[in-house]
Amino acid sequence: MRNLKNRSIISFLLLSVMMLTACQKTEFMPDPEGAQVPYQSDATQSIEQLLSASPAKIFYAAWQRSTMKARLEAMGKNTQFTVFVPDDVALTAAGITNASIAQMAVNDVDSLLMFYTSNKVLRKEQLGAYSIPLKTLLEQKDLYMPFYESDLNNGQTYDLYFHRLYLATKGDELLIYGKSVGKLNYQPATNGAVYFISKAVERPTKTVKEVLEADTRFSIFLGVLKACDELYLDKISTEMEMWFGYKPSPDEIKDMYKQRDFFGDFWGSINRPIYQGFVGPNITMNTLFAPTDEAFKNAGFQSVADVMRFNEHNNVRFDDMSFSPEGNFPTDTLFNYHYNWGRMFGPRDPSYGLAAANSTIFYSNDLRPEFLSEYYVNIGGTAQIAYAYKMPFGFSVNGTAVQLNIKDSTFPAANVVQTDINTLNGPIHAVDHLLIPKGFKFH
Repeated sequence: MRNLKNRSIISFLLLSVMMLTACQKTEFMPDPEGAQVPYQSDATQSIEQLLSASPAKIFYAAWQRSTMKARLEAMGKNTQFTVFVPDDVALTAAGITNASIAQMAVNDVDSLLMFYTSNKVLRKEQLGAYSIPLKTLLEQKDLYMPFYESDLNNGQTYDLYFHRLYLATKGDELLIYGKSVGKLNYQPATNGAVYFISKAVERPTKTVKEVLEADTRFSIFLGVLKACDELYLDKISTEMEMWFGYKPSPDEIKDMYKQRDFFGDFWGSINRPIYQGFVGPNITMNTLFAPTDEAFKNAGFQSVADVMRFNEHNNVRFDDMSFSPEGNFPTDTLFNYHYNWGRMFGPRDPSYGLAAANSTIFYSNDLRPEFLSEYYVNIGGTAQIAYAYKMPFGFSVNGTAVQLNIKDSTFPAANVVQTDINTLNGPIHAVDHLLIPKGFKFH
């Protein structure tokens, strides 16, 4: 599998600015409506005072057992925070009680609370129908994101991975990761804001690859990805043998041609280090429209073997002019739309290549035509604005059901049969049809 790496991320909703200059923001914030009015809080109590007076006794017990008070104080008296507070029923349902809090190591209690806390303030007026990312205080150790959070020109190549909550509203409900966590219950504080919620938020702990491997619905998809890797590596190594005098191993080929991505190292996993001891980007964020086994059967494939017979017609080769692997499998065309928005077909600036990757983290509440139809998947960076790459999918919504297909395609639309399967890499949405571009041939 060979996907294009996410690099700079640019705010979609600041598009007018990007027409003039490149920007390096990974997330977007909705534009405010009307004239901006300086915020004036009527808060009279601090976050801790609100917690102590609330009925969320388990959360407050955890707060008292933790080092959160000292952590917040260490960030400075002018720092504002946002805390999401599950009620006692929600935490009990998640297996967290006063008794379990008392038995937990303090570090574990800290981790629990840091996941629900941000050192950025998010007022309820800023929330809307589409997801806003809010970085929490909880770092995921040993994971490193592509560098984007600072304009410092100091050679930095990565950012630490901090969990983010993706927040939106639907009517009077608060959504986190596309799912309702109860009525919007917001209270301003003198040092930030508190949201009281009636459902605990499940912290993602697995990668896309790990989640797919644990779900039998995706056996054909995973099987084809693995088989394509094996066939690709065998074919390339066989053709390399005449030039190298021996047949390179799969790992040697991966090390020689790091610009190629294979399923074992694709964006939906934690990539292996470039060399022993290397510290740098090893995880990226994206949205996957994962085809179920039913999706393949709807396209006429009953098994992995059926798909690989279709893949026998490929142009994979070792090119003796560029001295590098070239070519793709037919399924690369299909899968690139599922996991990478068809970026391999995006317009390329003759001088600079594909434009910079925009944020493509979308939960179910974001899969709306009015939001995504004109969204730029890639825009700016070093590429000229004329080579921006617009959303290739058309979305439609019938009640709560979401459908998507590739624009102008005559093939059936895919139904999103399950949404918001959350992972360390971002959301998975399961679909029941392959995303097939116009003119694609199966024979």
